[in-house]
Amino acid sequence: MAQIKSASPAGAPLVPTVARPAGRSLASRVPRSRAAMELESEIESLRDSECNVLILGETGTGKSVLGRRIHALSARARGPFVDVNCAGLAIDFVESELFGHERGSFTGAYAAKSGLLEASHGGTLFLDEIGDMDIRVQSKVLKVLEEKRFRRMGDLRERQVDIRLVAATNADMLEAIERKTFRQDLYYRISTVTLTVPPLRERREDILPIATDMLVRLTGGDGVEISPSALAKLENHGWPGNLRELGNVLERALLRRRGHTLRPEELHFDPVRGAGRPAHVAAFPSEPPSGVRTPPTKLLAGEAGAASRDEIEREHILLALDATRGRVQDAARRLGISRSTLYAKLKLYDIANVRRPTTA
Repeated sequence: MAQIKSASPAGAPLVPTVARPAGRSLASRVPRSRAAMELESEIESLRDSECNVLILGETGTGKSVLGRRIHALSARARGPFVDVNCAGLAIDFVESELFGHERGSFTGAYAAKSGLLEASHGGTLFLDEIGDMDIRVQSKVLKVLEEKRFRRMGDLRERQVDIRLVAATNADMLEAIERKTFRQDLYYRISTVTLTVPPLRERREDILPIATDMLVRLTGGDGVEISPSALAKLENHGWPGNLRELGNVLERALLRRRGHTLRPEELHFDPVRGAGRPAHVAAFPSEPPSGVRTPPTKLLAGEAGAASRDEIEREHILLALDATRGRVQDAARRLGISRSTLYAKLKLYDIANVRRPTTA
């Protein structure tokens, strides 16, 4: 798999991956729920299509997997799949990263460099977290999508680009448009077809096949199974982190297991679960790691009604910061959100005393 690596400001690496068609689809996990099967049917209907697609869903639901699946089914399957995290596209570097630059176009430009648009020529450009894209960047992206051409920094010559766009976000796009943080014209350009990925708590029938698939990949086919009582515990969890959280839980369980069958006492969930669990689902006791902040009792008990959404979110952020010793980038990764989004929430909830990344 070829990779393009480049740096964005404030020490946040922008590492888009250029992948050739391959890999797993949702179908490989044998979905059992109606929601998952309907989604798979919608994806199949896009076979050989050239239209732009917007994938909506909560954090950790597997939106990037869907993006690769759509690419693999398209006529562009033999072309590149370029995965770009929009939250990492800072305005000061967007032209260089997306459009490329010529030698001497700015201080430090010692050689000409192609951008991500050129890298995705003839294939699919996947814009992850597009809801976090800077509003000033959006106008530049819209122009490329409309005109299919661009200029490198420091170059007068226009270059043609042939790309198919697939974008994903966990943001409420209509609300973002109302807040004027996302352009309405760009929204209509990227959402020719909109797919919504259901959260794991709404398709509990899929937990066993997905968990089995994950265990095979984590163990290299070592034959680890899930006991009926452990499966019941997995199915009763709220899964605010969706597939990403399920993978973490299973990986932790493998470290604790004492045989080839996972038992309920080997499954440990993240400390805060109130935000993602329906009211009728019982909470299982969880032991937070040593040295990690213990949340208020009403949050540990999962009593969502006893705490506001903001209280739950603020406490979840504090837990992640404590667990990562105040490192914002690590905490953001743990929470499944972008670093820029976490900084915004730190300001919103007046949370200080965090470690900011150092720049070279």
